Amino acid sequence: MQTYLVSILLRTITGRVGLLFCLVLTVFTCSGAISNSMNPVEKDSLYAQWSKSKTTLPTLFYSLSDFNDFSDRVEAESLIRMYGVGGVIVPNGNSQEVGAWINKNKNWRSEPLIHVASIKNIFEFPFETETKYPSQLSVECFNYDSLAYWLGQAHAYDFKKLGIGLVQIRTLPSNYSKHELKKVDLYLQGLESGHIAFFFGDEATLLAMKQPLLDLTKSEFITINQIDQKDFLEKKTLKKYRKETRDKRIVWSLSNQIENDVQQIERGVGIMMVSRQAKPQSLINTILNEKLPTKGAYKQQAKDYFRLLSDIETNLALPMDEKKNWARIKGDYEFQEITLIQNPNDLVPVSHLEQKRIFTISENEEFRFRIDKYLASTHLSIQTIDQGFDSLMKKLPSDALVIADLTALKNSQALESALILFDSLSQNRSVIVMLHGNEEIIKNRKGRSAMIWNPNPSDLNMDVMVEMVFGARSISGALPGYYSQEGSRKGISVWSNGRLSYMPKKELQIDQNILNQIDTLIEHAIREEMMPGCQIMMVKDGQVVYDKNFGFLTYDSLTPVQWDHVYDIASVTKTVATVPALMHRMDKGKVKLNGSLGEYLSNIDTTKAQLVVDDILTHQSGLKSYIPFWRNAKYFTDSAKFLYKKRKWRRSYTYHPINWNDSIQSWISKSSYNSLSNQDGTYRYLYSDLGFILMKDLVEENCDCAFDQSLDDLVYKPMGMNFTTFNPLTRMSKERIAPTEKDKYFRSELLRGVVHDKNAALLGGVSGHAGLFSNANDLAKYMQMLLQGGYYGGVRYFSDSVVRIFTTKKNINDRRAMGWDKPYHSVGNASKYASEESFGHSGFTGTLVWADPKYNLVYIFLSNRIYPDPQNYKLIESNTRTKIHDLMYESFLNLAKESNSGS
Repeated sequence: MQTYLVSILLRTITGRVGLLFCLVLTVFTCSGAISNSMNPVEKDSLYAQWSKSKTTLPTLFYSLSDFNDFSDRVEAESLIRMYGVGGVIVPNGNSQEVGAWINKNKNWRSEPLIHVASIKNIFEFPFETETKYPSQLSVECFNYDSLAYWLGQAHAYDFKKLGIGLVQIRTLPSNYSKHELKKVDLYLQGLESGHIAFFFGDEATLLAMKQPLLDLTKSEFITINQIDQKDFLEKKTLKKYRKETRDKRIVWSLSNQIENDVQQIERGVGIMMVSRQAKPQSLINTILNEKLPTKGAYKQQAKDYFRLLSDIETNLALPMDEKKNWARIKGDYEFQEITLIQNPNDLVPVSHLEQKRIFTISENEEFRFRIDKYLASTHLSIQTIDQGFDSLMKKLPSDALVIADLTALKNSQALESALILFDSLSQNRSVIVMLHGNEEIIKNRKGRSAMIWNPNPSDLNMDVMVEMVFGARSISGALPGYYSQEGSRKGISVWSNGRLSYMPKKELQIDQNILNQIDTLIEHAIREEMMPGCQIMMVKDGQVVYDKNFGFLTYDSLTPVQWDHVYDIASVTKTVATVPALMHRMDKGKVKLNGSLGEYLSNIDTTKAQLVVDDILTHQSGLKSYIPFWRNAKYFTDSAKFLYKKRKWRRSYTYHPINWNDSIQSWISKSSYNSLSNQDGTYRYLYSDLGFILMKDLVEENCDCAFDQSLDDLVYKPMGMNFTTFNPLTRMSKERIAPTEKDKYFRSELLRGVVHDKNAALLGGVSGHAGLFSNANDLAKYMQMLLQGGYYGGVRYFSDSVVRIFTTKKNINDRRAMGWDKPYHSVGNASKYASEESFGHSGFTGTLVWADPKYNLVYIFLSNRIYPDPQNYKLIESNTRTKIHDLMYESFLNLAKESNSGS
């Protein structure tokens, strides 16, 4: 049928084809949105080329917007190829396909074609892109109006990449308040600043005419609706209208009735927009049979059309500002729509984790997983709601915090019933409700529980909402004004509290291809039996960008390594237990680094009383590296006790219990010094466990508290470090713990859940030099807290000054800071890219933690390389841990280098 109609057109066309459409208009001069950089002579050259071609219809704009879409464009292509229509309006489609089609159109005609993007919902990019642009409702929920401007700029950037320089705003919601209209104006300003011109469709024009906040003179066109249509057609000529109003915009109209279309064209309508519904072939045939003005009557209008075309082409040719970080700009408005509607008792963000017992209600495994990353929780099924209020109250202790994910409730009635239930529950328990979409239920709702709402119906952003609940991300959304009867916006802004984010933002430029090389390194290490498995985590700018578990807990490949398995971190204990304990005492003014042991330890032998705390922490106190106190003990498997072994005669011993803590302190006090003394009586560096054993005693006497319990109360529990503990078998099953050595010489058993270090074992598994167990997730929290100057999760654990003192060398020539190792490239203890500000520590069992304040980078590596044989040094000899560290730096330093070279 289409082919038949086109053939009729061809037979009907005469030498007057060039006179088909009368173009109204003078040069577009308003708003400055279109550049006038090209002089009139150059612009007239386009008109001259056209006037010699008798087969083009430049004032016909074919619209796919009303009844068609981009996939149904056969008729549009026919008109473009055969009749040279002046423009085509595209409402949707895949960006890559639309861009390719626009390029193809350029080859179908001698002069350019104006491609118009049609925006049905204001603020929404009409084409499918890799960028996740916000919806109309999302932008309405933005609390920061300036984001609408930047969204307009980002859209303009992508429109220009497609070859589109003109945008039609088809509709505006009739219920918009002044606040929403202000966002519309800012969005349009963003388009203009990106050199994209715009005009309003009929529906949008009618609303905009009533709203003084929107300046219609900035539009490229004026519609018949803006000019009183009856008077314009019957009484006034366009020339008289322009003289009275001085309005020089292009007049356009939609094709509806053929008679009116002809009358409008005769009186100077410049652009007629037609679609398949308007039957463009019939309109063309009708116009051909009318006695329309001669060429001289529309010569100037034709010139004006081509000047408009030239200006659009000029703006499209303007170079885009590639120096702008468009990824960051587009990331700025991501998740800004998520709204904290109500927040009784400041439940969000969740704080004081040591006081919380979290219960989740959800069917989403990923939701539960994300919650556990912040605090290990108890998980209930969504069906628990059906059991009713009384049953739920019995399941929840008085200190319970309920976090309910209601996205599984698709039925509005079921969702409403659940919200009523949680409102009742919130009178006796703390409740946070999270849901998506269902805006009708949200409107005018006043409940008792805390509520976070995402206007998008998809639950893909549930991970982000969990992060907001715990303060890893800020919440800034607000409900649109038309959601409430009062017309006021409703939303509570909450700032980030510094917790780890597990969903890295798009603007964080990390080369994942480089990070993927870590996988290859680890797979090789496991094949070579450097270790049976490991956990690796990388945190950049407070965001977890690499978090993987490899291999198994043992070489028999029975239990794959999971994120919540714990490892014996060996000497990393010095920095994750002893260092924070001393920092706390120093913050309290109870301990000074230049203080002597004799000031803090009442039973210390006089020969060691003069030792200074900072010399011990930097391993320059003169203490020996290690003394095997365990050789004085006998382990009895049946009682799991260590008894003192006293020689009776040559090969005979007696065994009896002793206070190992007091004995070891005494033995250290009376031990001889190492041989690395200086002439002034000081000592050179020699790594020593002995001083850190004494530091644990110092802390306990200073605070009159148990070392492990004080760390739980001060650091681990408040930070949500659920998997960090001494003697883990008291808190978790053996199956959750990676085994270490098969101890053949002292304990004659596989060590799993008990400390590997023999001296630490004598001390009951709790010491200042070894004994702590943890996982990568917990250690990343701790290291990030240090990078943030002692602040994490809304809590200040240590003063920034104390953190700096402990992580900085006392003297430039020192090897170590206070308990921390520093980069020492000759031994390869850290990446070659690590800054001098960086600090970390390794553990004998195959563990490593490292942080770099300069790059805001955290690296965690946990393995049980000594399983089953502590003499397995392959991991150390291969320097695999440092190679991984190098790759982490390269994943962002390379990108930064490329960025700098291109700027």
